[in-house]
Amino acid sequence: MSNVTNHHSVAGSSLLALPVLLAAASGFLVIFYTHRIYKSSSVDDTEIYALGGLPLTNTWAFFNKRYDFLRSNFERGHEMFSFKVMQHKIVAMSGENGRQFFFHDKNLNFREGYRLLMGSVSDLNGILGGTFLLESVSQYGQYQVIPTLFSDVHKRMETWGSEGQLNPFNNIQTLVFQMTVRMASCSELSTNYSDLDRMSELYWELERNSTPASLLLPWFPGKARRNKKEATRGLYNLIDHYVQLRRSAEVPSSDTFDFLIADGAEDKDIVAFVQEMIFAGAINTGMLSCWTMIYLGAYPEWKAQAIAEIQKFINTHTNTTSSEPLHQRLSAVPISAWEDEMPVLERIIRETMRIALNETFLRRNVVDDIELSGKNIPRGAFILYSSADAHLNPEYYPDPLKFDPGRFDSESCQGSAPFLAWGTGRHPCSGMKVAKFEVKMILVLMLTRYDYSLVDASGAPATTLPEPDRNNIHQVGWVVFFRQCSSNYWTMQARPTSECFIRYQQIME
Repeated sequence: MSNVTNHHSVAGSSLLALPVLLAAASGFLVIFYTHRIYKSSSVDDTEIYALGGLPLTNTWAFFNKRYDFLRSNFERGHEMFSFKVMQHKIVAMSGENGRQFFFHDKNLNFREGYRLLMGSVSDLNGILGGTFLLESVSQYGQYQVIPTLFSDVHKRMETWGSEGQLNPFNNIQTLVFQMTVRMASCSELSTNYSDLDRMSELYWELERNSTPASLLLPWFPGKARRNKKEATRGLYNLIDHYVQLRRSAEVPSSDTFDFLIADGAEDKDIVAFVQEMIFAGAINTGMLSCWTMIYLGAYPEWKAQAIAEIQKFINTHTNTTSSEPLHQRLSAVPISAWEDEMPVLERIIRETMRIALNETFLRRNVVDDIELSGKNIPRGAFILYSSADAHLNPEYYPDPLKFDPGRFDSESCQGSAPFLAWGTGRHPCSGMKVAKFEVKMILVLMLTRYDYSLVDASGAPATTLPEPDRNNIHQVGWVVFFRQCSSNYWTMQARPTSECFIRYQQIME
């Protein structure tokens, strides 16, 4: 009996010891591999400092909290560091040398850089992008774009009534959305408020479901994937309906759709063009317009300077004794005056972008290994640079979070500080002039038509200035086009961390 008991005792002890041994072995492996993971790979002086930690953790932080991720790692004292996203090596840069290299080196490819975030980047035979948009609207007088844009914005503002409260990130965004659709599509679509609102809803549905998980695991058959497919299909069908409407029209118009149709563009390419213009233009420019209104509401001295400049502009370029409505008189002002004779608004827009709209630019080394500051950047590596490295750097901009457009006065030493919001070097923003014009038009109409102040949701005067969510800037919308053509869009949302509203009262018809 004792032998049996002893046998079971030994067996039981062995079974009990097994989990302990497994736990010990697992602990050893965790410690061993954690040590290997956290140990910097930069043993060689030519190697870029590599982040420790689990690769998945770094990847998730990069996609979900990019601004915080980059800032916290640069604060460790390295001007460059690397990490992995899936199988790709990513090199993050900062500092003067990194910035100059990033924006000016001919070996860095712009389109290849954004494949990291967007999969395949569409190439629509030269009709996409700000260059075409600039060409299509450069002859403002011929196409009568400016009077139409002013009329559209005026009609939308009339729906607000003589006084009320609005969320600029809804209502002002809607104005820019309609202007962009007007320039990128046709009058039938741009004047159909119901379909415009539907387009906006479908876009935000894409944004809501464009999560880090959906980008890293695009094959996963989850709810986000289904929602994006449905929104994509709805958006394509809505735009294509108006393409077919213009194709069947007996008399061509001067709208962009007719321009593209006459140029031989296929339906899918026209739809893609509209989507890219809306996502790249309307959203980014809309956010800029909203934040500019917010900052002017918070800084009355700059609001007063803007109003004074606008009044001088009106007196110089319009007939102030005319019975024509102001929006009609403004629509006849030469585009050159809008571009060259509003220095205060220029500085206000510039300062707004510097504080609120800092994005992360991407490139890819597509040629050979490159040496920078004694470090080796291998061929195929993705390179990124955050404009916040310059824009929020107190060495360039003292008290960087303070709104002070006077920084950009011609006599100010900060006027020569690096400013990257419109791109620079080999890839400046080709849609800059159009975007600036849209923002100025909204500011002029808002500041001449309404008196406004910042309030909270209850209508009480706002006690704090809203802050942009700097991690919210980096949103990716993924769109799968008809015939398996896919593309993606990089938008700067920068929505506020808390709700903000404008209380307005009409002061002029």
